[in-house]
Amino acid sequence: MTRLTLRCTGGFTGPAGAQTRTVDLSQLPPDRANEFQQLLSACDFFALPDKLVKDAPRSSDFQYDLKVDQGQQEHQVHYHLDAAPAPLKELTDKLHEVDPD
Repeated sequence: MTRLTLRCTGGFTGPAGAQTRTVDLSQLPPDRANEFQQLLSACDFFALPDKLVKDAPRSSDFQYDLKVDQGQQEHQVHYHLDAAPAPLKELTDKLHEVDPD
C-alpha cells in the first residue's frame, strides 16, 4: 500500500485556506497508480531532504507538505514549488487533480 497526503497552505488565505488531498494508490486504476509511482521514483522521493524551501519566501507563497507512506517506509517533505525539483512539481500538479479531502 502506498498513500500520498499533500497539504497545501499559503496564498492570501494562509492556514485558514489549507487543503489536503490524500491518494491511496491501491484504490486507483492500475495505469493511474503506476503514473503516481513513476513520479515518486523520478523525484527519488525517499532521498529528498525534509525541507526544500526558498531562501526568501513571501508570506503569500504556497507551502506544501507531502507525506508518502509505503508501509515500512515513510517520508515527509516540506517545500515551495520554486525550490522543488521538476519531478516533484509534476507530482504536486497530479495530486492537485484529486478532489480535496
